[in-house]
Amino acid sequence: MPTRLQQDLKENGFAIVRNILTPEQVRSLRAMTQGHLKSSGWYNYGGKLQVQAMHVVPGLAEILTSESVLRVLKEIAHPLDVELTFECDVMINTTSTWHKDIVHHPAFKDSGIFSDDAFRVYKMAFYLQEQESTSRSTLKVKPGSHMRTDGSGLPVEGTSVRPGDAIIFDVRIDHVGQMPTVTDKLLRKTLVALGPRLGFDVQKAFTKSRSILRAASGKMSDRMAVFMTFGPSEAWTHTYAEAARYRHKELARTLDDAVLSRLARDHVIAPS
Repeated sequence: MPTRLQQDLKENGFAIVRNILTPEQVRSLRAMTQGHLKSSGWYNYGGKLQVQAMHVVPGLAEILTSESVLRVLKEIAHPLDVELTFECDVMINTTSTWHKDIVHHPAFKDSGIFSDDAFRVYKMAFYLQEQESTSRSTLKVKPGSHMRTDGSGLPVEGTSVRPGDAIIFDVRIDHVGQMPTVTDKLLRKTLVALGPRLGFDVQKAFTKSRSILRAASGKMSDRMAVFMTFGPSEAWTHTYAEAARYRHKELARTLDDAVLSRLARDHVIAPS
């Protein structure tokens, strides 16, 4: 008999689980994300991000494999073991447009993936600040769009979360994070036009310019998020993990022994 969480993910393509992380863990994640992205990561989408962050950002894997997190992952994957993929990202102040996280995967070319109940690959997202459902910065989804190649026309639902809550969503669902403002769009268009002629990095200039504008407006609070992709240990998760491994293979590192021991004890397959 499926649990309510499993049923919500199957029917709607997303679910919210409250209070997975403690306030101390949230503070640690904010410090890790802000500290790492201050000098590392990629300029993109008007902010910065780091892929394969569990392997790269010190201390991150310890929190993302804590007992409270693994308990939720195991419930979702039950009766199978949990399998983690190489996809684990930290982001700060990035913008987004409507998209599905499956589009980079070779399986996306086969529309049958959207009618296959056996596909159960998910992202667990932690937004490290409070976000009301009506906020521009909150994650918005189109429930049911994980079973369609195109979710156009479906109603939009904004998620309301506090730091420590987790949003779990099917990688096939149509979703959008912090949407760009009119100023963001005009700024990016201008920089894209000037960048090649003046020889500067458009993505870096866009991020820096947005930071200056935010500071000038008095909006100094950074918007941060952490994402981890997982699924039950079965065929679809294996192929998704393999695609992620191929895309980010140059960053592959070994997780700490303590983390690997914890995962083995809980029958969670680590990305390797």
